Amino acid sequence: MTNNFSVLFKKYSVPVLLLILGLTLLIIGVTKNQGSTFMLSALLMFIAGGLSLLYSSGKMKTMFLVIFGILAGAAGVVVLAISWNEVSSEIKSQNRIELSDKTAKQNLRDIIYIQKEYQERNGVYAGTWDEMTEFIKNGKVDYVYSEGSVPGRKYTAEERNFLYGDKRAIDVNMTEAEAYRLSKWADGANYTDFKNFRRDTTQVSLLSSKFKSRSYLEARKLSGLGKFYPDSLRFIPFTKGKREWDLQTRDSLDVGDDQTAPAIKVSGVLAFTKEKMFFGSLTKPNELSGSWENK
Repeated sequence: MTNNFSVLFKKYSVPVLLLILGLTLLIIGVTKNQGSTFMLSALLMFIAGGLSLLYSSGKMKTMFLVIFGILAGAAGVVVLAISWNEVSSEIKSQNRIELSDKTAKQNLRDIIYIQKEYQERNGVYAGTWDEMTEFIKNGKVDYVYSEGSVPGRKYTAEERNFLYGDKRAIDVNMTEAEAYRLSKWADGANYTDFKNFRRDTTQVSLLSSKFKSRSYLEARKLSGLGKFYPDSLRFIPFTKGKREWDLQTRDSLDVGDDQTAPAIKVSGVLAFTKEKMFFGSLTKPNELSGSWENK
């Protein structure tokens, strides 16, 4: 009796296990809405279990099992190809999502920079994308030209008289502002100390100084963001130029004591994740923090 049970167990345990496992996986696949690869694998396991059970009982010829093995092998190759394609598609999808998120953040940072420069010159933020794009292409920004260093010494009594016209104590080294003023004193006894000292502010192109600078271009390249296009900033990345960021501005937000200040908010919904991303506020003057900064 025991020997017969042992023989039956060895003969049918593996086929029955495959059959039960295949059936279980099929049920899970149907109830959990699993993908085609999972369902095909579960079906093959269920069929393999059933055929193994028939073969073990002597009701199936060896040749039929061989044929099934060949077909199952071919099906396995198909499953592998499908699985590879699904994995590749998932990787590409994740890469697109990551690049979309990264591009959106960089574009919003660039918009913040441009709007700050625009506001410093005009007192308000650019209210339309056309105004902002025009400023990117043709706007000017202040650039401080720096040459030479501040002499590492205290100013002399004569220099003190030129600077301040009083007899204040000479107890600290001169500042950059003092060095700048002394560099304009051509008749000073120590003018040679400041001969090559320059701190001049000039107007330069916003596009060239910021968006064509080596550091900016290298940073974009390292981040995989590609070339900068002024006309593309208004569009939410990966929407094929069909969806613009929502640009809202207020020129005179009341801040109390009869004072006003401008406000801006730029917002939009990302292409793949449907996440809302924005910066600024229409209720807080000159608020430019981004929604992604607190994550």
